[in-house]
Amino acid sequence: MDTERTFSSEINDVPAWLACGDGWRLAVNPAWDFPAVRELLTAPEPENAVLLQQGRERVVKVSCDCGGKLCDVVVKTYRSPGRLREFFEKKDKGSKAFRAFRAAWILERNGVGTPSPMAVAERRDAKGHLLESRLITAFVPAMSDFRVEMNRLLLGKGIEDPSTEIAGLMQIVADACRRFHDCGIIHHDLGNQNIGLQKDVSGMWRVLFLDLDRVRIFPAGSLTRYQRGRDLARLFLPSELRWFFCHMYSGEPARRGTELRRGLERELRAWNFHSRTRILRHPIQGFRRYFMMKRNGGYGETPLEGIGAWVWDEKTGQAIVLHDKKSSRKFRPLSNLFRSLKGFLQNGNALRRNYRAAQAQSFAAAVDFSQTFGMTLEADPATWEKQLKWLGELEASAGAQLPVLLRFYHHKGRSHWGFVAGKARELHARGNAVAIALVQSREAVRNAKSWREMVLFAVEQTRDFSDFYEVGHATNRSKWGVWDFADYANLLAPAIEAKKAFPEIKLSGPACIDFDLHSLPGLLSLVPPGTFSALSQHLYVDRRGAPENFQGKFDLVGKCAVHRAAAKTFGFAEEKIIISEVNWPLKGVETYSPCAAFFCEPGAPTASPPNVSEEDYAKFMCRYWLLAIASGHVSRIYWWRLVHRGFGLIDDSDAENWRPMPAFGALKDMLSRLAGSRFERRLDGMTEAPFVFEFSRVDGSHFTVSWTLDSFPVFTEEAR
Repeated sequence: MDTERTFSSEINDVPAWLACGDGWRLAVNPAWDFPAVRELLTAPEPENAVLLQQGRERVVKVSCDCGGKLCDVVVKTYRSPGRLREFFEKKDKGSKAFRAFRAAWILERNGVGTPSPMAVAERRDAKGHLLESRLITAFVPAMSDFRVEMNRLLLGKGIEDPSTEIAGLMQIVADACRRFHDCGIIHHDLGNQNIGLQKDVSGMWRVLFLDLDRVRIFPAGSLTRYQRGRDLARLFLPSELRWFFCHMYSGEPARRGTELRRGLERELRAWNFHSRTRILRHPIQGFRRYFMMKRNGGYGETPLEGIGAWVWDEKTGQAIVLHDKKSSRKFRPLSNLFRSLKGFLQNGNALRRNYRAAQAQSFAAAVDFSQTFGMTLEADPATWEKQLKWLGELEASAGAQLPVLLRFYHHKGRSHWGFVAGKARELHARGNAVAIALVQSREAVRNAKSWREMVLFAVEQTRDFSDFYEVGHATNRSKWGVWDFADYANLLAPAIEAKKAFPEIKLSGPACIDFDLHSLPGLLSLVPPGTFSALSQHLYVDRRGAPENFQGKFDLVGKCAVHRAAAKTFGFAEEKIIISEVNWPLKGVETYSPCAAFFCEPGAPTASPPNVSEEDYAKFMCRYWLLAIASGHVSRIYWWRLVHRGFGLIDDSDAENWRPMPAFGALKDMLSRLAGSRFERRLDGMTEAPFVFEFSRVDGSHFTVSWTLDSFPVFTEEAR
């Protein structure tokens, strides 16, 4: 049965056709049935018409009298479809103009946004062939579209928290698309440009669906998820955002194999093939498009395509993931692989030899624990004084000022750079050892001049007291803007320039994140010898729960040994590494967890691993510090960060009443107990605990620290 014919309900029945002279027939919305509107359907185009679009269809804006009120309307004129196309059209579908009118009629009466349908007309010859058709809709002023707004947000310039705005806009559009499909309509060209956006009086976006002349109409509520997925395939979003959009649309994650995703992926493959072969169908247009792309620098740097987008998420203090793994692999150049292979071939034997030597040295030498735990503060003018207050509590327990790391964010601009520099000097004046991290964005990679300005400014302002400068941030992760390892070499250039001007400064890097051993040789092969004093790493141990857990055959100590071996192999002045970022993501914090991305349903994604409870977070932090420093492979750990509800030591969800989490109290206790102490040796087989460390103090006393995989470290004083 033809489902088109079964669709009928009083609310969706369009007005009846009215016959006119010269082969015309009209259907007019009763709300817009005015003589001037009818005249626009059949009369020649008026002289006051403003051309909006000229292509297959001619679109003009006209002012006309609507019951004594002057209104702007849009008149869209369709040419004759040609005999072959008309032969394959079903007669009961009517012309493209009528399909668009009928779809808009249904949408408007079901509360779904679209320019109000006013009237439609068709002119046929004596044999019934369609000669011309026209559609009149209300003109929507100040209308943008989904493509324009997503481009604006993905560029992120001048927007304080673009990720929140992106999530909000995507949710609004996803809800509107679901209501659109609930009406039983398949758009067949649901691209970003056909989703109009207009702000209402409250400043909220209103979604309006445009260009409805390709639709198919089915009974309301009858569309399958597979059909819906196919219709969503034309939406143009970075791949990871596409799956988030599907999650927002359906209310469940768009995992592989789900009906919605299968439909979308099938249609997406067909559309990609159609796009790749367009030049064969339209060679002149294709070559013009190609040369315009070359002139504009290529698609790779445009926000919705390729690697150009970079979006900051203020809630998690990081850039968001925009591309899924499959797309990321496609965008990464093969030169990365070749550089890593070359690094392994040239240094593999030395790296293995140095790793075995480092492993043998684990826990073999005494280690002073003083000044080995540092804290990263966020240079935020609104919270800076409160952060210093809580830092002071930790320092009171330690009996000394803690080392502090501050970040210069390129994307936050010159006022931020100046604020960070001032606070770095303030910390130095209060007795803290201060280190500086230089954090790039994609714009920093594109705009070498701006990145150089920030690096040189940071060095000039802080070189007389800074411990070191970490150049780059998570450089093995494309979401931080470094797709090509060669990009990192360009980011290093101004730091090397600064080191030549000021030889006393120390540089560190390449600041890879997690245990990503296959990227490290490729990045280090681009670093000129003598550039870095120490190797710095964001060693999250891939967030696999407890620090004692293994990833393959490497636990935390093994991973520290690998990086120490890399520092020795590549000729770093200091063999011990710096862990410049580490924490655990917390359960139940929703989008504030760094592992929940920028969108998630309340409670769901952050209730399971890798997110951990506040109690486990505290245990893991203490044991991480003990293992990493006592191993002898790490000189200092900087905790990221003091204040953050999703992964810090202080919960700032209540802006007025910050809450110290269990980890804060545990750290105070550890700082107090380990103050002035030195690790002496690891004791095996002494107690039921698998981890037992012996420490000494300057007064000659000794104590042990022991723990199991389920416990906090326990301190036991030795009898004199």
